[in-house]
Amino acid sequence: MLRLFHNTMSSCAQKVRFTLAEKNLEWEGVELDLRAGQQFEPEFLRINPKGLVPALQHDEHLLVESNVIIEYLNEAFPEPPLLPVESAARARVRWWMKKLDDGLHLETIALSFGIAFRHQLIAACGSDEAVAAHFARIPDPYVREVQRAVVDEGIESPRFEQVVQAFDQLLGDLEQALSTNVWIVGDELTLADIAYAPYVTRLDHLHLQGLWDDRPNIARWYAALRERAGYQAGLTNWFNAKYLPLMDSAGEAAWPRLEQILSVVRAER
Repeated sequence: MLRLFHNTMSSCAQKVRFTLAEKNLEWEGVELDLRAGQQFEPEFLRINPKGLVPALQHDEHLLVESNVIIEYLNEAFPEPPLLPVESAARARVRWWMKKLDDGLHLETIALSFGIAFRHQLIAACGSDEAVAAHFARIPDPYVREVQRAVVDEGIESPRFEQVVQAFDQLLGDLEQALSTNVWIVGDELTLADIAYAPYVTRLDHLHLQGLWDDRPNIARWYAALRERAGYQAGLTNWFNAKYLPLMDSAGEAAWPRLEQILSVVRAER
């Protein structure tokens, strides 16, 4: 039995659902409302003390951390394989996945909150005291500080400039990798593509498609991802209408500022 603790728009949950769909696995879902703080309730903190989704229960095994989960699923359910056969190529997939855990996921949090989710948070809390209480509930200090750094000033925060630089560098690296491959590592879909799919999707939802206007291989790869049944089952079918209009409108408003930062970043590179 597979039971997934997840959220509709969580990037990390999206990659696990994508993997489950590619493996044609049946699973039971426990959906948590992150805006209501259900991930901080004692019952879930016993599952993941960091208060983060997803978490996966497989029979007697309980797993957290999305990249660990998708590797586990690929090993526990080998067909179809989502890692290359050749050892160096497998290492390359893991290198791409490690980049997410080494900081890029936190940059996605900063981007999402800096542009859009800060508006939801401030409106829901209603006061500075309630916002402070929200931060106090976040067990993971890195997630807490990344949110805190952009909630007040949003796209004018110095932290936001770091976000733009990180994503521009990432997209440059992806464009180069995709210039010689159909997928990120080779000509077959791997866990690397599944792991990165939610992050490019988040850029799309934040109206930031301009980041790959001059990167045709990313556009081609992203279009191919969206055509896969696994993407549609793991991401598209879970897109939440409560999030999408805010992300699109806030991203459109933020784009001129992001372009300004981007021009400076690229000139200095």
